Amino acid sequence: MRKILVFSLIFALGFSFAENLENSRRTAIVRAAERVGPSVVSISVLSHRVVAASPFSGSFWGDFWRDFFPPEYFKEEVKSLGSGIIFDKRGYILTNQHVVENAEIIKVTLPDGRTFDGKLIGASEKLDVAVVKIEGKNLPVAPIGNSDTLFIGEWAIAIGNPLGFLLEDLQPTVTVGVISAVHRTIKVQEQNRLYRDMIQTDAAINPGNSGGPLVNSLGEVIGINTFIFSKSGGSEGMGFAIPINTAMKIARELIKYGKVREGYIGVYVQNLTPDLKKALGYKKLYGVLISSIDPESPVKKRLQESDIVEKINGRYLYNVGDWEDFTYALVPGDTLRMTVFRDGKEFTVKAVAIEISEKGEFIKDLGLTVAKITPYFIHRLNLTTSEGLVILKVKPGSAADRIGLQRGDVLLAINGVKIEKKSDIFKGLKKARKRGILNLVINRHGSIYQATFGY
Repeated sequence: MRKILVFSLIFALGFSFAENLENSRRTAIVRAAERVGPSVVSISVLSHRVVAASPFSGSFWGDFWRDFFPPEYFKEEVKSLGSGIIFDKRGYILTNQHVVENAEIIKVTLPDGRTFDGKLIGASEKLDVAVVKIEGKNLPVAPIGNSDTLFIGEWAIAIGNPLGFLLEDLQPTVTVGVISAVHRTIKVQEQNRLYRDMIQTDAAINPGNSGGPLVNSLGEVIGINTFIFSKSGGSEGMGFAIPINTAMKIARELIKYGKVREGYIGVYVQNLTPDLKKALGYKKLYGVLISSIDPESPVKKRLQESDIVEKINGRYLYNVGDWEDFTYALVPGDTLRMTVFRDGKEFTVKAVAIEISEKGEFIKDLGLTVAKITPYFIHRLNLTTSEGLVILKVKPGSAADRIGLQRGDVLLAINGVKIEKKSDIFKGLKKARKRGILNLVINRHGSIYQATFGY
């Protein structure tokens, strides 16, 4: 009997030890991956591009023979892979815009093996966010976290489908690191994009991970994995993710409006130099100086030039880049709570972003839309002059299109008539018809050009 009791006790202790060992293996990382993993999808994109083929391309005499034997052009099929995250039970999927760029066919595969046709709801090239929709039932949905509360050094988990492995193994891969930094601004030359307010992580992000989630130890999505810095093409410990708060805001815009409406504050700032600080009697290390305020700004009566903005939503501003972290992705209705310094005192200003519609007047004879130059257009289109009328749109195939005019050009004169308002354009065109020659003077990015055409 005693032997039976001893054996039972040993068995119970062994079972308890095994159970405790099993529980110790199920760390927060494991539970987080299990919580989010089912909602991570693989996105397969099919598109076409036009390529030129010539037997002489790449040779020393290639340019010479090209005049006699022009290249043949044909469409080439392009396949690409990325990741995404289901964030809504209606089948909405969050991913990067560059994952679905130029997509003709989108296929979405879930970890449970189901495959769906994907429909592109909308995309923002500027912010590199896209929303794809699938039609399905009982779809797994990822928990969404709050990227405004991140701690540098806390666990970060990257989940996705690097190198298209999902096509062979339905389960997404998991890599672990920490939040290395926040509020990073990165210029990506290959894509000609400027990313602001990014999350930096050393969790391995590889090709195919783009669009997948960055997750915290609670199993909440805190970012959308977007790109890496790498000399080899593989992960080298510097990956970047779009904060989930920004991505979700853009996703809601795309679902509701099919585009991202641009929010506008109409306040422009510059860095505080030592001389400016001395002149203003300002001794703090942070703050940016308000250099101008648009008359259409929603805070034009509460702020003024030479005010110093110290904080926005509790975060200190040290330079113009910090300011632009808040203003680059504004949508109408977003609120900025500014702590402002003026005449030795601090006060708070609540600024609610408004929507600015680019209204212009269409000139049928030329096929372009022009508008009076305002502070908004000066900053929005990087204009260098307030004289003339700015071109907002050029109709494809129109006279203006054939001439080569483009958005952001400033029309200064037509056939010697200085352009200040719409009627001046018609005066210039009347002179052009009499002479049979159209002469234009435009300002493009600060350079003055003249163009003459038969009319």
